[in-house]
Amino acid sequence: MKIKILKSIITVVIVALSFTLSLPIIAQTVDPCTQNTRLTGGINLKMEGHEGMGPLEGTPYHYEMWVDKKGAQSITLSWYGANQGGGAAFKATWVNPDCYLGRIGYFWGDGQEYTAYGNIFVDFNYKRSGRGTAGGWSYIGIYGWSRNPNAEDPNERLIEYYIVEDWFGTNQQSDDTPLDTRVTLGKIIDTITVDGSIYDIHKSLRTQKPSIDGTQTFTQIFSVRRNLRNCGTISVTEHFKKWEDLGLKLGNLYEAKFLVEAGGGEGWIDMSHLSFSQKD
Repeated sequence: MKIKILKSIITVVIVALSFTLSLPIIAQTVDPCTQNTRLTGGINLKMEGHEGMGPLEGTPYHYEMWVDKKGAQSITLSWYGANQGGGAAFKATWVNPDCYLGRIGYFWGDGQEYTAYGNIFVDFNYKRSGRGTAGGWSYIGIYGWSRNPNAEDPNERLIEYYIVEDWFGTNQQSDDTPLDTRVTLGKIIDTITVDGSIYDIHKSLRTQKPSIDGTQTFTQIFSVRRNLRNCGTISVTEHFKKWEDLGLKLGNLYEAKFLVEAGGGEGWIDMSHLSFSQKD
């Protein structure tokens, strides 16, 4: 009798174990706001003249930096490597540029419409220099360009876009006040509520300014977060959907990267985590 009971127990354990092993492995999600350990090492990414760009080996990521170098010093973009901080984490520094942009993330060049890439999410965590260290304006968040050659409005055939999560402050506004139209030089056309905050949507026109296609006239669109933050998850595609609902069709994506932009000053940003994902 004891032997039969023992055999029955063993059979149940084997069946349970087999069932467990047959279950799919569920990926563990990481809260980016807990990923705050300072990263070390890294390599300085190359810049020739006033710009630099290229793929980052061992990752799906790409970098780009651009600087208007009038009086600029110590302009750097350092990448921590494929095996640290989500694979896209970086550090940027600048001293007295007229304008500096450093960014890492997805690059498609002549890409497709955003719907071809699933739902894009970005997890991030960083520390940065304080108020006023980026000069007259600054943006921290998601950045990119898109081309829509079929747009009815010729000024919307090239679009520069931002999802602004944080910034460095200026003499006009404190760190705790979201950017307003004095900085974006546009007008607020609507709002979107996502990722725990309201974002004000700004639209502006840039006339004969530098772009990915040379000097052009193009549209800028911004989603500016009201509750600024230095960590969390950005639901990038939700912003694309909202902009399209407002009549601004992005067309073919050129890139979607995490950006720091500084309009002067002397400052830094240091990521401890940055990762991108595309989900159905």
